[in-house]
Amino acid sequence: MASGKATRARSRFGWWRRLTVGLLGYLSLLGTALAAPASVAFWYAEKPPVAELAQFDWVVLEPGHASAADVRALHEAGAQPFAYLSIGEFAGDAAALEKAGLSAGASPVANKAWGSQVMNLASPVWRAHLLERAAQLAKAGYTGLFLDTLDSFQLVAEDQRESQRLALKSLLADLHRRQPSLKLFFNRGFEVQPELPGVAAAMAVESIYAGWDAGKKTYRPVSEQDRAWLKPRIEAARSAGIPVIAIEYLPPEHRDEARRLAKRLRDEGYVPYITTPDLNTLGISSVALQPRRLALLYDGREGALRQSAVHRFLGSALEYQGYRLDYFDASKPLPAAWPGALYAGVVVWMTSGPPPNSRDFSDWIGQRLDEKTPLLILGGLPLDNEALLKRLGLGVSRKPLRDNLTLKVLDPALAGNFEAPVKLRTRDLPAVQTLPGGPTPVVSLSGPGGTFVPMGVASWGGFAFGPYVMEDGPEASRWIIDPFAFTAKTLQLPAMPVPDPTTENGRRIATVHIDGDAFASKAEIPGGPFSGQVVLERFIQPHPFLTSASIIEGEVGPKGRYPELTAQLEPIARRLFADPKVEVATHTFSHPFFWQPAVSEQSENFEAQYGYMMQIPGYDKVDFTREIVGSTRYINERLTTPQKPVKMVFWSGDAQPDAATLKLAYDNGLLNVNGGNSHITRSQPSVSGLYPFIRPTPGGLQFYAPIINENVYTNLWRGPYYGFRDLLYTFERTEHPRRLRGLNLYYHFYSGTKQASLKVMEEIYQGMAAEHPLSLWMSDYLSRLRGFYTASLAREDDGSWSIKALDGLRTLRLDPRLGWPDLQRSKGIAGVRDLPQGRYVHLAGDQARLVLRDSRDPTPALEEANIPLQQWDYLSPTRIRFAFAGQFPLELTLRAASACEVRVGRERYKGQSGQAGLLTFKLPLTQVSDGEIVCG
Repeated sequence: MASGKATRARSRFGWWRRLTVGLLGYLSLLGTALAAPASVAFWYAEKPPVAELAQFDWVVLEPGHASAADVRALHEAGAQPFAYLSIGEFAGDAAALEKAGLSAGASPVANKAWGSQVMNLASPVWRAHLLERAAQLAKAGYTGLFLDTLDSFQLVAEDQRESQRLALKSLLADLHRRQPSLKLFFNRGFEVQPELPGVAAAMAVESIYAGWDAGKKTYRPVSEQDRAWLKPRIEAARSAGIPVIAIEYLPPEHRDEARRLAKRLRDEGYVPYITTPDLNTLGISSVALQPRRLALLYDGREGALRQSAVHRFLGSALEYQGYRLDYFDASKPLPAAWPGALYAGVVVWMTSGPPPNSRDFSDWIGQRLDEKTPLLILGGLPLDNEALLKRLGLGVSRKPLRDNLTLKVLDPALAGNFEAPVKLRTRDLPAVQTLPGGPTPVVSLSGPGGTFVPMGVASWGGFAFGPYVMEDGPEASRWIIDPFAFTAKTLQLPAMPVPDPTTENGRRIATVHIDGDAFASKAEIPGGPFSGQVVLERFIQPHPFLTSASIIEGEVGPKGRYPELTAQLEPIARRLFADPKVEVATHTFSHPFFWQPAVSEQSENFEAQYGYMMQIPGYDKVDFTREIVGSTRYINERLTTPQKPVKMVFWSGDAQPDAATLKLAYDNGLLNVNGGNSHITRSQPSVSGLYPFIRPTPGGLQFYAPIINENVYTNLWRGPYYGFRDLLYTFERTEHPRRLRGLNLYYHFYSGTKQASLKVMEEIYQGMAAEHPLSLWMSDYLSRLRGFYTASLAREDDGSWSIKALDGLRTLRLDPRLGWPDLQRSKGIAGVRDLPQGRYVHLAGDQARLVLRDSRDPTPALEEANIPLQQWDYLSPTRIRFAFAGQFPLELTLRAASACEVRVGRERYKGQSGQAGLLTFKLPLTQVSDGEIVCG
């Protein structure tokens, strides 16, 4: 953006010209004012956080840092993307100018404060460049252009300024004429705006109160003199009906001051945006972003992300509380440009001491403390900077800890009462003591050497060291801290609407997916049918669940291991994939056992017990393109139809693909699932057994299997074959007291081969059906998980919540302290079901506005339904237009204080009364696009 104060340009209007301009300005007011944004955001850095930016009406991006997908996503979320375009300056030196072929368009003047070249606005070369660039940006999908450096012509020689001003005016008029669909968002432009009626859709004014000195690289308050100079120019824009956006600059740690300034500017009639001068962090406008990302730091020296404690053990507890998890390897340089407004906190779980770059690491932690970002330290103490430790209120004793210490649990709500008790442990415990005025101990150890604190809560966050976080056992671990209460307390997590992928329309989500292993095996029942046939006829067809099924090409196809069976197996596979309750996936060509073999070989006690893949004649080395793309092509060409193609790859073996392999799947249009090892059994009942939902990688998201398959429950399919019955216990433990998972049945075709497994599978299916869940195909469930990852929350001026970028996710879980949805004032909210596990709010689309109230709204509302909701609009307090779409006949329950009926076309349906105020409707329709509910 331009810096410095523009000089006053003398007007040469005649009276008739002023009259014409005034009239046109008045007319433009009618159209332009209607398009005024309520909020704006600027993001010039790489990797724009699109989901969060979507909360703003107008979003200005540096187009070189935004992809076509970013622009499209902003449009889909209802935001308007603007592209940055510098009109008066070129960002680069003489060599860059020459390379761009723009040397002929340069003026003799450079803007040294910003390291750029002032351009000649009358130059045909420069004008042609700008007009061509505008056309490209329009074609790229941008709504408008943010026109910067409009006053840079003031830097040229005084005798050339008027000609440059006139050239600027004609250039902007020409741009508006050639690209009428693009909104032109001026940065200042005071010198020409009055002579361009109807051209500016909005005007940005920098530094009305808080500025930035580009030469000195310092923040500065704006003087009264400068503000007085701005005032008449701002009023001139307002009188022409042009919205004025106030861009102010404050350090990122001054968030409270920024909020106060934003309110002041709103009260004065501006659209505010308070940010940093590089525009590489998310600022404050008329909406207040609710951060729902957490930065999780692990030590890459201790293993890959998937092996780290912060990912394996803590991830699911943090996801439950509604947070997207971004992981960073602290053994490598941490991001220098930190978008602090996106993050609710930082969690560090490391056990190997300070990382190699300990000074930079300590500085980075200190910067987060400057920004008042809560910090939680788990495991070991990764800090050796005494000044930083003192700032945290911690000291480290040089004397070794003794065993004859007295243990005190000072806050049993945070430790000792969740899964494992607090016991005296000193092995590997840092000898940390708290300084006066420092953290409040949760657990203390006292003795002759003083008092040591292995766990504490502080104004800056908190900590829990080594043996006081988890109790390790030979088979599994148990939490000593309460991972939900302790993280909420130390990270100061507020009550907020939580995107929840376990529930939809008030019902627990159910998914079933099958890995292709043993499709060629014979069942141990009379006639010895193939397991694929048994699973189809005994599991899939009789039970009311959608199923996502895969096969291994190397088992079924003619180029596989059993070509002599292909003629028998392919017809079964075709029947399977043709079933209307089945969607199609691949389980690869040769079932690789190791997706990163070179990495796996370095692990302790590595043994390729079954080799690296299924042994297939003529196929000696795993080719991931053949595994994923080739097997997909085989299934699409021989086993299914173009109307029902392969949608997913189900990872095989260790299910640990690297980023490149994940990208390969995504590039070929395939979603993915499997990996992790989530299970809670009677012998291993800890919630530490639940992996998170998602492992992010540069190649895309890996979606872990929500609950692991029967292989783990049956001792690697060595028996007992009825062991999968323990899955019913897993369902119970992930439902009470918290709903941590949906009902996720994941198995292989070999579960259709044993008498014991056949009996157990029937029990599992019946147990699932008894819960009356909402059944989804795995691909649809993955869109819910993707929505959990991308969702953004913000608070509007009136206190309502804006929820966006939900993809397929359709549920928010409310802390009862937040209240109840106000159904008629909200938008996209269909109802709420209040359960012991949570208050589940039903959404009708991928974005919503949630207004809350103190008591339940008596307006008729959706209580629960068995298939996905597509639309829910309140036409009046007693009339609702709705739509559903699924694979089962619609059943919906309405909460209403009076009698209601459902109308679909000419048909009328009466509800069956149940509990007080509840009416259940059963329709013989799987798709309803024009339904109406009429009450009273």
